[in-house]
Amino acid sequence: MSTFFQRIIAPYSLEEFFEKFHEKDMLHISRNDKNYYNNILTSREISAFLDRQDIFYPSLRVVKEGKEIPSSQYTKNAVPIGHHKKDGIIHTEKAFALFNQGSTLVIQAGQRYFDNLSKCCMNLSQKFNSPVQANLYITPNKSQGFNPHWDTHDVFVLQISGTKTWNLYGFEKELPTKNQSFISKGYDKKPLQTLQLTPGDFLYVPRGYVHDAMADDGISAHITIGILSFTWARFFSEVFPQLENFKEFREAVPFWKDDLDEIIKQKTAALKNVLDELDFSMGIERLNAQYQKTQPQPVNNYFQSLLDINEFSEQTVFALNESVIYTTSKDNDHLRIRFFEKTISLPLSAETLMNSIFKQKQFTLAQLPQTITTENKKNILKLLLREGLVHIRTL
Repeated sequence: MSTFFQRIIAPYSLEEFFEKFHEKDMLHISRNDKNYYNNILTSREISAFLDRQDIFYPSLRVVKEGKEIPSSQYTKNAVPIGHHKKDGIIHTEKAFALFNQGSTLVIQAGQRYFDNLSKCCMNLSQKFNSPVQANLYITPNKSQGFNPHWDTHDVFVLQISGTKTWNLYGFEKELPTKNQSFISKGYDKKPLQTLQLTPGDFLYVPRGYVHDAMADDGISAHITIGILSFTWARFFSEVFPQLENFKEFREAVPFWKDDLDEIIKQKTAALKNVLDELDFSMGIERLNAQYQKTQPQPVNNYFQSLLDINEFSEQTVFALNESVIYTTSKDNDHLRIRFFEKTISLPLSAETLMNSIFKQKQFTLAQLPQTITTENKKNILKLLLREGLVHIRTL
Protein backbone atom coordinates (compact mmCIF):
# COMPACT_ATOMS: atom_id res chain seq x y z
CA MET A 1 0.00 0.00 0.00
CA SER A 2 1.45 3.37 -1.02
CA THR A 3 1.92 6.13 1.52
CA PHE A 4 0.41 9.59 1.23
CA PHE A 5 3.83 10.94 0.22
CA GLN A 6 4.15 8.38 -2.57
CA ARG A 7 0.62 9.11 -3.75
CA ILE A 8 1.01 12.87 -4.12
CA ILE A 9 4.31 12.67 -6.05
CA ALA A 10 3.29 9.73 -8.29
CA PRO A 11 4.46 8.76 -10.87
CA TYR A 12 7.80 9.84 -9.37
CA SER A 13 9.39 7.66 -6.70
CA LEU A 14 10.62 8.98 -3.37
CA GLU A 15 14.20 8.42 -4.55
CA GLU A 16 13.61 10.46 -7.71
CA PHE A 17 11.98 13.25 -5.71
CA PHE A 18 14.83 13.62 -3.24
CA GLU A 19 17.53 13.27 -5.91
CA LYS A 20 16.09 15.61 -8.54
CA PHE A 21 13.77 18.08 -6.86
CA HIS A 22 14.03 18.38 -3.08
CA GLU A 23 15.60 21.78 -2.27
CA LYS A 24 16.68 22.00 -5.93
CA ASP A 25 13.81 22.66 -8.32
CA MET A 26 10.02 22.96 -8.58
CA LEU A 27 7.92 20.01 -9.69
CA HIS A 28 4.50 20.17 -11.38
CA ILE A 29 2.44 17.01 -11.91
CA SER A 30 -0.67 17.37 -14.06
CA ARG A 31 -3.24 14.60 -13.57
CA ASN A 32 -6.56 15.58 -15.15
CA ASP A 33 -8.31 13.75 -12.30
CA LYS A 34 -10.63 15.96 -10.23
CA ASN A 35 -11.24 13.17 -7.70
CA TYR A 36 -7.58 12.36 -7.04
CA TYR A 37 -7.54 13.97 -3.58
CA ASN A 38 -11.06 12.98 -2.49
CA ASN A 39 -9.72 10.62 0.17
CA ILE A 40 -7.65 13.47 1.63
CA LEU A 41 -10.03 16.44 1.61
CA THR A 42 -13.11 17.46 -0.36
CA SER A 43 -14.76 20.80 -1.04
CA ARG A 44 -17.78 19.58 0.97
CA GLU A 45 -15.60 19.11 4.04
CA ILE A 46 -14.18 22.61 3.57
CA SER A 47 -17.71 24.01 3.25
CA ALA A 48 -18.84 22.22 6.42
CA PHE A 49 -15.88 23.67 8.33
CA LEU A 50 -16.58 27.21 7.16
CA ASP A 51 -20.23 26.82 8.21
CA ARG A 52 -19.25 26.16 11.82
CA GLN A 53 -19.93 28.76 14.50
CA ASP A 54 -16.99 27.84 16.75
CA ILE A 55 -14.00 28.93 14.66
CA PHE A 56 -11.61 31.40 16.26
CA TYR A 57 -9.03 33.68 14.69
CA PRO A 58 -6.31 32.85 13.56
CA SER A 59 -7.70 29.42 12.60
CA LEU A 60 -9.30 31.42 9.80
CA ARG A 61 -7.59 34.47 8.33
CA VAL A 62 -8.63 36.75 5.48
CA VAL A 63 -6.05 38.20 3.09
CA LYS A 64 -6.17 40.28 -0.08
CA GLU A 65 -3.44 41.31 -2.51
CA GLY A 66 -0.60 40.47 -0.17
CA LYS A 67 -2.06 42.01 2.98
CA GLU A 68 -3.95 40.50 5.88
CA ILE A 69 -7.27 42.15 6.57
CA PRO A 70 -7.57 43.17 10.25
CA SER A 71 -9.39 40.44 12.14
CA SER A 72 -11.66 43.05 13.73
CA GLN A 73 -13.46 43.25 10.37
CA TYR A 74 -14.68 39.64 10.52
CA THR A 75 -14.63 38.50 14.18
CA LYS A 76 -16.96 38.86 17.16
CA ASN A 77 -15.92 39.73 20.71
CA ALA A 78 -17.41 38.82 24.08
CA VAL A 79 -19.23 35.81 22.65
CA PRO A 80 -20.89 33.89 25.52
CA ILE A 81 -19.76 30.26 25.86
CA GLY A 82 -21.30 28.90 29.02
CA HIS A 83 -20.31 31.27 31.82
CA HIS A 84 -17.34 32.55 29.82
CA LYS A 85 -17.00 35.16 27.11
CA LYS A 86 -14.50 34.77 24.31
CA ASP A 87 -13.08 37.22 21.80
CA GLY A 88 -12.08 36.47 18.23
CA ILE A 89 -14.81 34.08 17.07
CA ILE A 90 -15.28 34.22 13.30
CA HIS A 91 -18.33 36.15 12.07
CA THR A 92 -19.25 33.86 9.17
CA GLU A 93 -21.34 36.36 7.21
CA LYS A 94 -18.68 39.09 7.41
CA ALA A 95 -15.92 36.69 6.39
CA PHE A 96 -17.90 35.63 3.33
CA ALA A 97 -18.76 39.25 2.53
CA LEU A 98 -15.02 39.95 2.30
CA PHE A 99 -14.59 36.79 0.25
CA ASN A 100 -17.28 37.96 -2.19
CA GLN A 101 -15.34 41.22 -2.53
CA GLY A 102 -12.20 39.41 -3.68
CA SER A 103 -10.46 38.31 -0.46
CA THR A 104 -8.93 34.89 0.13
CA LEU A 105 -10.00 32.74 3.10
CA VAL A 106 -7.07 30.97 4.74
CA ILE A 107 -7.76 28.02 7.02
CA GLN A 108 -4.61 27.73 9.10
CA ALA A 109 -3.27 24.44 10.44
CA GLY A 110 -5.88 22.36 8.63
CA GLN A 111 -4.20 19.21 9.96
CA ARG A 112 -5.93 20.00 13.26
CA TYR A 113 -9.47 20.03 11.83
CA PHE A 114 -9.69 17.41 9.07
CA ASP A 115 -9.04 13.79 10.05
CA ASN A 116 -7.74 12.41 6.75
CA LEU A 117 -5.58 15.46 6.11
CA SER A 118 -4.20 15.13 9.63
CA LYS A 119 -3.15 11.53 9.00
CA CYS A 120 -1.60 12.49 5.66
CA CYS A 121 0.40 15.28 7.26
CA MET A 122 1.55 12.86 9.93
CA ASN A 123 2.85 10.53 7.21
CA LEU A 124 4.88 13.39 5.72
CA SER A 125 6.00 14.51 9.14
CA GLN A 126 7.37 11.07 9.97
CA LYS A 127 9.27 10.93 6.67
CA PHE A 128 10.92 14.32 7.16
CA ASN A 129 11.10 13.96 10.95
CA SER A 130 9.97 17.56 11.26
CA PRO A 131 6.75 19.50 11.86
CA VAL A 132 4.31 19.74 8.95
CA GLN A 133 1.48 22.25 8.63
CA ALA A 134 -1.35 22.35 6.10
CA ASN A 135 -3.03 25.63 5.18
CA LEU A 136 -6.09 25.83 2.94
CA TYR A 137 -6.55 28.72 0.52
CA ILE A 138 -10.01 29.47 -0.86
CA THR A 139 -9.74 32.24 -3.44
CA PRO A 140 -12.62 33.85 -5.35
CA ASN A 141 -12.80 34.45 -9.08
CA LYS A 142 -9.83 36.36 -10.59
CA SER A 143 -8.39 37.19 -7.16
CA GLN A 144 -4.93 36.96 -5.62
CA GLY A 145 -4.11 36.33 -1.98
CA PHE A 146 -0.38 37.13 -1.90
CA ASN A 147 2.07 39.11 -4.01
CA PRO A 148 5.31 37.48 -5.27
CA HIS A 149 7.08 35.98 -2.26
CA TRP A 150 9.22 33.10 -1.09
CA ASP A 151 8.53 30.74 1.78
CA THR A 152 11.11 29.66 4.34
CA HIS A 153 9.80 26.12 4.19
CA ASP A 154 9.21 23.68 1.33
CA VAL A 155 5.66 23.72 -0.03
CA PHE A 156 3.51 20.92 -1.43
CA VAL A 157 0.41 22.23 -3.23
CA LEU A 158 -2.65 20.02 -3.80
CA GLN A 159 -5.36 21.55 -5.98
CA ILE A 160 -8.77 20.51 -4.60
CA SER A 161 -11.26 22.41 -6.76
CA GLY A 162 -11.29 25.16 -9.37
CA THR A 163 -8.15 26.28 -11.13
CA LYS A 164 -5.32 28.61 -10.25
CA THR A 165 -2.52 30.10 -12.35
CA TRP A 166 0.92 30.14 -10.74
CA ASN A 167 3.84 32.37 -11.68
CA LEU A 168 7.22 30.87 -10.75
CA TYR A 169 10.19 33.24 -10.72
CA GLY A 170 13.03 30.99 -9.56
CA PHE A 171 15.34 31.25 -6.55
CA GLU A 172 15.94 34.70 -5.14
CA LYS A 173 17.87 33.09 -2.28
CA GLU A 174 18.54 29.38 -1.95
CA LEU A 175 17.13 27.75 1.18
CA PRO A 176 16.40 30.90 3.23
CA THR A 177 15.59 30.70 6.93
CA LYS A 178 13.03 32.64 8.96
CA ASN A 179 15.71 35.23 9.72
CA GLN A 180 16.21 35.98 6.03
CA SER A 181 13.27 38.06 4.86
CA PHE A 182 12.04 38.78 1.35
CA ILE A 183 11.02 42.24 0.17
CA SER A 184 8.12 41.81 -2.25
CA LYS A 185 7.29 45.50 -2.71
CA GLY A 186 8.14 46.56 -6.23
CA TYR A 187 9.18 43.07 -7.31
CA ASP A 188 9.20 43.35 -11.10
CA LYS A 189 10.96 40.26 -12.42
CA LYS A 190 9.24 38.23 -15.10
CA PRO A 191 8.31 34.64 -14.24
CA LEU A 192 10.46 31.82 -15.52
CA GLN A 193 7.34 29.71 -15.88
CA THR A 194 3.57 30.15 -15.71
CA LEU A 195 1.32 27.14 -15.23
CA GLN A 196 -2.25 26.34 -14.33
CA LEU A 197 -3.21 23.91 -11.56
CA THR A 198 -6.44 21.97 -12.07
CA PRO A 199 -8.15 19.62 -9.57
CA GLY A 200 -5.89 16.65 -8.80
CA ASP A 201 -2.68 18.48 -9.78
CA PHE A 202 0.42 18.67 -7.59
CA LEU A 203 3.07 21.37 -7.28
CA TYR A 204 6.27 21.32 -5.23
CA VAL A 205 7.92 24.70 -4.54
CA PRO A 206 11.26 24.62 -2.69
CA ARG A 207 11.89 27.27 -0.05
CA GLY A 208 13.39 30.40 -1.51
CA TYR A 209 11.61 29.88 -4.85
CA VAL A 210 9.62 33.06 -5.55
CA HIS A 211 6.02 32.56 -6.64
CA ASP A 212 2.54 34.01 -6.70
CA ALA A 213 -0.84 32.65 -7.77
CA MET A 214 -4.22 33.92 -8.97
CA ALA A 215 -7.55 32.14 -9.20
CA ASP A 216 -8.93 31.78 -12.71
CA ASP A 217 -12.64 31.87 -13.58
CA GLY A 218 -14.53 30.54 -10.57
CA ILE A 219 -13.49 29.73 -7.00
CA SER A 220 -10.17 27.95 -6.37
CA ALA A 221 -9.41 25.81 -3.32
CA HIS A 222 -6.03 24.25 -2.66
CA ILE A 223 -4.01 22.83 0.21
CA THR A 224 -0.52 24.12 0.86
CA ILE A 225 1.46 21.70 3.01
CA GLY A 226 4.54 23.29 4.53
CA ILE A 227 7.50 21.10 5.52
CA LEU A 228 9.18 22.88 8.44
CA SER A 229 12.47 21.03 8.08
CA PHE A 230 15.22 21.27 10.67
CA THR A 231 18.38 22.73 9.12
CA TRP A 232 21.98 21.83 9.90
CA ALA A 233 22.34 25.27 11.45
CA ARG A 234 19.47 24.44 13.81
CA PHE A 235 20.99 21.03 14.56
CA PHE A 236 24.33 22.51 15.60
CA SER A 237 22.56 25.14 17.69
CA GLU A 238 21.13 22.26 19.75
CA VAL A 239 24.58 20.65 20.14
CA PHE A 240 26.80 23.64 20.93
CA PRO A 241 25.24 24.50 24.32
CA GLN A 242 27.38 21.57 25.53
CA LEU A 243 30.39 23.88 25.15
CA GLU A 244 29.38 25.28 28.53
CA ASN A 245 30.86 22.08 30.00
CA PHE A 246 34.34 23.31 29.06
CA LYS A 247 35.98 26.09 31.09
CA GLU A 248 37.71 27.66 28.07
CA PHE A 249 34.32 28.35 26.46
CA ARG A 250 32.83 29.81 29.62
CA GLU A 251 35.44 32.55 29.65
CA ALA A 252 34.31 36.06 28.72
CA VAL A 253 35.04 37.28 25.22
CA PRO A 254 37.85 39.84 25.84
CA PHE A 255 36.55 42.72 23.77
CA TRP A 256 39.02 44.99 25.56
CA LYS A 257 42.04 43.35 23.92
CA ASP A 258 43.57 44.58 20.67
CA ASP A 259 44.36 41.10 19.36
CA LEU A 260 40.76 39.79 19.43
CA ASP A 261 41.02 38.32 15.91
CA GLU A 262 43.96 36.17 16.99
CA ILE A 263 42.12 35.04 20.12
CA ILE A 264 39.13 34.03 17.98
CA LYS A 265 41.46 31.88 15.86
CA GLN A 266 42.76 30.22 19.03
CA LYS A 267 39.24 29.51 20.29
CA THR A 268 38.26 28.13 16.87
CA ALA A 269 41.20 25.73 17.08
CA ALA A 270 40.11 24.79 20.61
CA LEU A 271 36.58 24.18 19.31
CA LYS A 272 37.91 21.73 16.74
CA ASN A 273 39.75 19.87 19.50
CA VAL A 274 36.62 19.32 21.61
CA LEU A 275 34.21 18.37 18.81
CA ASP A 276 34.82 14.68 19.40
CA GLU A 277 33.77 15.14 23.03
CA LEU A 278 30.37 16.60 22.16
CA ASP A 279 27.33 14.32 22.19
CA PHE A 280 25.84 14.90 18.74
CA SER A 281 23.05 12.41 19.42
CA MET A 282 21.74 14.93 21.93
CA GLY A 283 21.10 17.32 19.05
CA ILE A 284 18.94 14.70 17.34
CA GLU A 285 17.10 13.99 20.59
CA ARG A 286 16.36 17.68 21.14
CA LEU A 287 15.06 18.13 17.59
CA ASN A 288 12.94 14.98 17.92
CA ALA A 289 11.44 16.30 21.15
CA GLN A 290 10.57 19.60 19.47
CA TYR A 291 9.05 17.82 16.48
CA GLN A 292 6.94 15.49 18.65
CA LYS A 293 5.72 18.39 20.76
CA THR A 294 4.73 20.49 17.75
CA GLN A 295 3.13 17.96 15.38
CA PRO A 296 -0.51 16.99 16.08
CA GLN A 297 -0.78 13.23 16.56
CA PRO A 298 -4.33 12.11 15.75
CA VAL A 299 -5.91 9.24 17.64
CA ASN A 300 -8.94 7.13 16.75
CA ASN A 301 -12.13 6.25 18.61
CA TYR A 302 -10.69 7.41 21.95
CA PHE A 303 -13.94 8.15 23.79
CA GLN A 304 -15.82 5.09 22.50
CA SER A 305 -12.86 2.89 23.45
CA LEU A 306 -13.09 4.20 27.02
CA LEU A 307 -16.82 3.46 27.06
CA ASP A 308 -16.14 -0.12 25.92
CA ILE A 309 -13.03 -0.69 28.02
CA ASN A 310 -14.67 -3.35 30.19
CA GLU A 311 -16.68 -4.98 27.40
CA PHE A 312 -14.06 -6.43 25.05
CA SER A 313 -13.74 -10.14 24.32
CA GLU A 314 -11.31 -12.54 22.64
CA GLN A 315 -12.70 -11.44 19.25
CA THR A 316 -12.58 -7.67 19.84
CA VAL A 317 -10.33 -6.00 17.29
CA PHE A 318 -7.78 -3.55 18.67
CA ALA A 319 -5.54 -1.23 16.65
CA LEU A 320 -2.43 0.76 17.37
CA ASN A 321 -2.86 4.52 16.94
CA GLU A 322 -0.25 4.62 14.21
CA SER A 323 0.03 8.41 14.15
CA VAL A 324 1.18 8.47 17.76
CA ILE A 325 4.95 8.91 17.99
CA TYR A 326 6.42 6.64 20.64
CA THR A 327 9.84 5.54 21.82
CA THR A 328 10.73 2.56 24.01
CA SER A 329 13.50 1.93 26.52
CA LYS A 330 14.12 -0.64 29.19
CA ASP A 331 16.24 -1.51 32.19
CA ASN A 332 16.60 -4.74 34.13
CA ASP A 333 13.03 -4.63 35.44
CA HIS A 334 10.84 -2.39 33.29
CA LEU A 335 9.87 -1.55 29.74
CA ARG A 336 9.10 2.13 29.30
CA ILE A 337 7.06 3.63 26.47
CA ARG A 338 7.18 7.40 25.99
CA PHE A 339 4.53 9.26 23.97
CA PHE A 340 2.41 12.40 24.33
CA GLU A 341 5.14 13.81 26.63
CA LYS A 342 4.41 11.09 29.21
CA THR A 343 5.90 7.70 30.05
CA ILE A 344 4.14 4.48 30.98
CA SER A 345 6.06 1.70 32.67
CA LEU A 346 5.38 -2.02 32.18
CA PRO A 347 7.07 -5.08 33.62
CA LEU A 348 9.85 -6.36 31.38
CA SER A 349 7.83 -9.55 30.89
CA ALA A 350 5.47 -7.49 28.69
CA GLU A 351 8.17 -6.74 26.10
CA THR A 352 7.21 -9.62 23.76
CA LEU A 353 3.56 -8.58 23.99
CA MET A 354 4.32 -4.95 23.14
CA ASN A 355 6.62 -5.90 20.27
CA SER A 356 3.77 -7.96 18.84
CA ILE A 357 1.35 -5.02 19.15
CA PHE A 358 3.81 -2.65 17.44
CA LYS A 359 4.41 -5.16 14.64
CA GLN A 360 0.81 -6.34 14.03
CA LYS A 361 -0.75 -2.89 14.45
CA GLN A 362 -4.19 -4.57 14.36
CA PHE A 363 -4.97 -7.61 16.49
CA THR A 364 -7.32 -9.48 18.80
CA LEU A 365 -6.61 -10.64 22.31
CA ALA A 366 -6.33 -14.21 21.02
CA GLN A 367 -3.65 -13.19 18.51
CA LEU A 368 -1.28 -11.81 21.14
CA PRO A 369 1.61 -13.96 22.46
CA GLN A 370 0.92 -16.32 25.34
CA THR A 371 4.00 -15.20 27.27
CA ILE A 372 1.86 -13.66 30.02
CA THR A 373 -1.54 -14.55 31.42
CA THR A 374 -4.78 -13.49 29.75
CA GLU A 375 -5.66 -11.39 32.77
CA ASN A 376 -2.37 -9.50 32.55
CA LYS A 377 -2.87 -8.97 28.81
CA LYS A 378 -6.30 -7.48 29.50
CA ASN A 379 -4.88 -5.16 32.15
CA ILE A 380 -2.13 -3.96 29.80
CA LEU A 381 -4.64 -3.38 26.99
CA LYS A 382 -6.85 -1.36 29.35
CA LEU A 383 -3.85 0.79 30.26
CA LEU A 384 -2.99 1.34 26.59
CA LEU A 385 -6.62 2.24 25.84
CA ARG A 386 -6.78 4.76 28.67
CA GLU A 387 -3.49 6.37 27.66
CA GLY A 388 -4.43 6.61 23.96
CA LEU A 389 -1.78 4.37 22.41
CA VAL A 390 -4.33 1.74 21.32
CA HIS A 391 -8.03 1.95 20.40
CA ILE A 392 -10.88 -0.50 19.92
CA ARG A 393 -11.55 -0.68 16.21
CA THR A 394 -15.15 -0.24 15.10
CA LEU A 395 -16.16 -2.60 12.31
